[in-house]
Amino acid sequence: MFWRKLFWKGEAMKFVVLGGTGMMGRIVVKDLFEMSKGSEIIIASNDKEKARSMAEGYKSSRVTGFGINVKEINATSRLLEGSDVALNCVQYYFNLDVMKAALKARTNYLDLGGLFYVTREQLRLHRQFLRNNLIAILGVGSTPGITNVLARYGASMLDEVYEMHVKVGSRDYSRVTNPSSFMVPYSMETILDEFTKEPIVYTKGRIRKVKPLSGLEVVNFPKPVNEVTGFYTLHSELATFPSSFRNRGLKEASFRVAFAHDFVEKIKFLVSAGLASSEPVEVGDVRIVPRKVLVKVINELPKPIIKRLEDYEFLRVDMKGRKKGKKVRMFVDCLARAKPEWNAAAGDMDTGTPPSIVAQMIADNKIQEKGVLPPELCIEPLSFFKELEKRGMKVSIRYQK
Repeated sequence: MFWRKLFWKGEAMKFVVLGGTGMMGRIVVKDLFEMSKGSEIIIASNDKEKARSMAEGYKSSRVTGFGINVKEINATSRLLEGSDVALNCVQYYFNLDVMKAALKARTNYLDLGGLFYVTREQLRLHRQFLRNNLIAILGVGSTPGITNVLARYGASMLDEVYEMHVKVGSRDYSRVTNPSSFMVPYSMETILDEFTKEPIVYTKGRIRKVKPLSGLEVVNFPKPVNEVTGFYTLHSELATFPSSFRNRGLKEASFRVAFAHDFVEKIKFLVSAGLASSEPVEVGDVRIVPRKVLVKVINELPKPIIKRLEDYEFLRVDMKGRKKGKKVRMFVDCLARAKPEWNAAAGDMDTGTPPSIVAQMIADNKIQEKGVLPPELCIEPLSFFKELEKRGMKVSIRYQK
């Protein structure tokens, strides 16, 4: 279509990053630009001027910015037409819209996850992608994403796998000049959902809902993260692990995340004050949605001025199973660190670079599977880990003695 006529140059890879101006989208674009030399990159955003300004900052004809409303499926499909992969970095609420546009454009697809329920809806499009000889990979960030591939890798080393528990913790040693700033690690909308929606756990072979922020557990990560306290939150791994690893004997699975104590207390206060509610309230003569106001205000707060960026994030799959007739407990970890030259925190790196890695694998035909799949069913671990290592992330395995 119109953009293809402008940018078609033969066999060069073509990627469209939807939400490319966002917190994670900017890292996806940066990694594609640095690591896929010669590729064409379309930055798509609901803010056209921001997308064009960001593209112009690369000073390269390879990068172009467009304005798009992903709810307009026909327009989005026209933008995607002719590309190798649609990399969806918009809020997960719109994943199905982008997937439908990708189908219409006959373009491969990946995203950052659907927070369990949206992921389940997306999986229903499996046959449609299969019929069109396309692949859609659901959840290709840090978690879901790296954690799913860690789970596959660990499972390959065991004869049977009974338990898989994802645990995420971080530690920030950065120096900032305005430490009172409210620092949000990723989408505030998603954080509010994780703090308010009932988490899912898989126990005794069954899916079960539990209370938000329940399941407190002290997790001992290696240095430099050390000891943190995690709790259950709703996450996409639980939408796929039970079926992906059922034939390996999986009976127990969960997801826990650990935030800094003061951050948790701030979010809990906002929730308890009713500011996470999506129900409209009357304020004088105006009806407002508290959550929309809260997200808008937080997104427009002054950003922290970082004098030294230094933080770390551990992604872990804590597994129990059997190997050669003996019970085994295994920790499969990935350590990520900040990349100051990109102004990217550890969580930005382990969330924003995997979509770029996997999109390039798809475009290079290194992923042969088709249909709608989670990462654990289509991403070969060792090749993926090699790419993570190029970006400063290290995977390790430790057995409990």
